[in-house]
Amino acid sequence: MPHTDRSNRLPPLKALQAFEAAARHLSFKMAAEELCVTPTAISHQVKALEDHLGVKLFHRLTRSLRLTGEGDAYARLVIQGFQKLSEASTVLGSDEIKGELVVSTTTSFAGQWLAHRLPDFLSEYPGLSVRILSSDTVSDFARDGIDVAIRYGFGGYKDFHAAWVLDDFATPVCTKEFGAQLQHPSDLLDQPLVNYEWSGFSKIDPSWAKWFHAAGVKDASNSVITTFSDAHMCLQAARDGHGVALVSVIAAARDLEHKQLDMPFDIRLKDKSYYLVCPPANFAQAKVRVFQDWLLAQADLFRDSDIGLRVLDDAPG
Repeated sequence: MPHTDRSNRLPPLKALQAFEAAARHLSFKMAAEELCVTPTAISHQVKALEDHLGVKLFHRLTRSLRLTGEGDAYARLVIQGFQKLSEASTVLGSDEIKGELVVSTTTSFAGQWLAHRLPDFLSEYPGLSVRILSSDTVSDFARDGIDVAIRYGFGGYKDFHAAWVLDDFATPVCTKEFGAQLQHPSDLLDQPLVNYEWSGFSKIDPSWAKWFHAAGVKDASNSVITTFSDAHMCLQAARDGHGVALVSVIAAARDLEHKQLDMPFDIRLKDKSYYLVCPPANFAQAKVRVFQDWLLAQADLFRDSDIGLRVLDDAPG
């Protein structure tokens, strides 16, 4: 069993609380009144803390109490620690979880994944209203009055608070009736294919050629492909039964969840990921922190859903 250094163990909380109060008041009696215990109990807790630390914290004089050098240095840190704990508890229960939360994100993420989940968040925090700014261009936090953004990228948000939310993948989608005709990826060679023009938007640039390669299908170069510059047009073409569209799983999430579209094959191409991003000062706001907690919990539920288990878990990099 590894050796544990006593000096690295956190002292008992009651002993720290007794010492903190006694250090502020320089009186066991006044500390006892504050904590609703007896002066003897305070004295015993302080003695236990001294034994734990192996140092003397107070000079116990006949009519007064004085901190030792070590006790004075320790008291400064302990008092600061209790102040931080008090501030943290105050923030969580304060009116900061009220007002308006402004969220910036992509059009696809807002419309296909986030919007229909938001009522759950609003029911949990009825004092908050949420304003979603959807755009595929990066907004400025200060200029646009944004509290938090959900951005599509590869991470590395220097000087910002960032939390990974979801990975995204490109995969074929189509109506269930259309998918019933497909038994093997090579069956797609004889079907009308729809493609999103990813160029300029993604470094990965998922394409049908890359998807067929991942699926082990050769001679796919002659496939007839209709290309749209808008992912929503690709999804609409798939909904209308005009073909099989290669699109982002997140962009198709609502259609997949409502069974309007299906994924005929569990073969996907990894693309960017979604991250919650904001300036550190914004993350100090309780409304931003509770939104992050809720968002990450929703992402976990999505990964555990039928769609997530088929596409997002153990996905190739």
